Amino acid sequence: MKIYEDLRLVQARLALLQNALVLTMALLAGVFWHLQILRSRSFRELAETNRSRVVPIAAPRGPLLDRAGRILVENRASFNIVLEPEHVEDLDDLVARLARLLGVGEAQLRERLARREGPFRPVVIRSDASLEEVATLEARRLEFPSVSVDVVPLRSYPLAVAAAHSLGRVGEISERQLQARDFAGHKAGDLVGQAGIELQYNGALRGRDGLRRLVVNSRGREVAEIGREAPADGPSLTLTLDLELQAAAEQIFGGRAGSAVALDPATGEILALTSIPAYDPNAFATGIDAGPWQKLATDPETPLMNRVIQGQYAPGSVFKIVLAVAGLEEGVVTPHSAFYCPGYLSIYDSVFRCNKAAGHGMVSLHKALAQSCNVYFYHLGARLEIDRIGRWARRLGLGSPAGIDLPHEMSGLVPSSEWKLRTLRTPWYAGETISVAIGQGQVTATPLQLARLAAVVANGGRLVTPHLVRAVGGRPVPGPEPVPLGLRPETLAAIRDGLCAAVNERGTGWRAQLPGLEVCGKTGSAQVVASRLRQPTSRDTLPHAWFVAFAPRQSPRVALAVLVEHGGSGADAATPVAREILARFFQTTVAPPAPPMAD
Repeated sequence: MKIYEDLRLVQARLALLQNALVLTMALLAGVFWHLQILRSRSFRELAETNRSRVVPIAAPRGPLLDRAGRILVENRASFNIVLEPEHVEDLDDLVARLARLLGVGEAQLRERLARREGPFRPVVIRSDASLEEVATLEARRLEFPSVSVDVVPLRSYPLAVAAAHSLGRVGEISERQLQARDFAGHKAGDLVGQAGIELQYNGALRGRDGLRRLVVNSRGREVAEIGREAPADGPSLTLTLDLELQAAAEQIFGGRAGSAVALDPATGEILALTSIPAYDPNAFATGIDAGPWQKLATDPETPLMNRVIQGQYAPGSVFKIVLAVAGLEEGVVTPHSAFYCPGYLSIYDSVFRCNKAAGHGMVSLHKALAQSCNVYFYHLGARLEIDRIGRWARRLGLGSPAGIDLPHEMSGLVPSSEWKLRTLRTPWYAGETISVAIGQGQVTATPLQLARLAAVVANGGRLVTPHLVRAVGGRPVPGPEPVPLGLRPETLAAIRDGLCAAVNERGTGWRAQLPGLEVCGKTGSAQVVASRLRQPTSRDTLPHAWFVAFAPRQSPRVALAVLVEHGGSGADAATPVAREILARFFQTTVAPPAPPMAD
């Protein structure tokens, strides 16, 4: 009986042991199946990575060419020092030694290492290294087996500051850009467009990266190359800019703050676009340090701002072109209607002064545009009233972006009674219309919008869309079609006559005269509100100086707008700049024109 009971106990224990063994074998089989079947590809790739490396070869971005095929932006060869941290036994010690060798801060190297996307990816620890740095590193190759030198293309801007705001710049991709749809496919450390054409056409300029497949030893050093895929260069972009005119515009300003834009009035192609002060985009090609960047970003002269499309200024007397179009089209005046100008207008319990204290006498539209008579346009503005003025200003392209293929364009402001009630919670007063009638008060515009306005008068009443790209990879890119505004030919002829008289008949724009070329234009001086912290005699209290023009009168080939910040009078400051730009465009070299005879 006891023997039987003992056998049952042994059998129970044996069964328990058998079950445990079966369970253990099943568990081991499951683990083996998971490792060998489910994760076989992952471990195979990991094992392959331990013996091989895939090193990317950066593709050059497409070059930028001017309208004649001349280089505006190109690529040059540079050296990048890269580090593969996986096979480094003491990374802290290596970073410290590299920092001393290359003369950079340890914190900067550690930041770059922290930003790498994943394991077995080389990290660029020094961009655009000098030949001396490369030679020093190669001489101590055995001390740094995980460090190598790559030859990569780097962006080069031969014009430097002269075209910075139109061409733009590149820089290392930001965290925000990595999350954006427009930068899909990019990875941390890539150089991408950050401003101008480089940003607007970043996808079009991007090439296809190549790669090298390498066999490495246990210490991560290259043993052999087993394969290579060549990179594909990005396509070239042919721009509408004229290289010589673009460089000349920068030179003509002579360091004064301001902007100028010249365009083809028939098509809207931008011929030159300059904004001063500017910056050198070459400083951004390898990544700019925090110190220089902070200095640029906080500079009160705002060199990073593209004044042509982002500067919003009172248009001054240039706005009188809008009043003239509105008055003629609405039938408020005819080309022969005249008002008497004694040097002022007393209206709405206020006295508004003319630009000529002694007055202009009897003034028709022709003389009002030529002499920029304020009193004439005070009368016209009072008859049109603010909402009709605003309607025509918007129809002529003010108050909304012009649509240029550059990022971050501003819209300016065209006020209305509804706008003031909505934003300021107060009604519009008739006296405010008088200020708007001569381009003061709340109305603002960008230089590009005013160049576009000049083009409307020049091309027979069509609103063009300014643009900068003519072809991508040699394939033409058709520009947007101009929009007919339906203006009467008599309206345009009367305004064109007045603008040509401003330059050629002893008008305010006489300094723009060029022998053998009939230039038409309009001067403007826009008052500014000076800071209370500044001295009353400071240059910052001077008005901004404007001049818009087109030439020649018959079959115009160019329209332009020039702004000299705090230049004082448009006739004195902006008109000579415009004259020199026109002279360069038409390849004319002449002496300054003689001053007009006194009335």
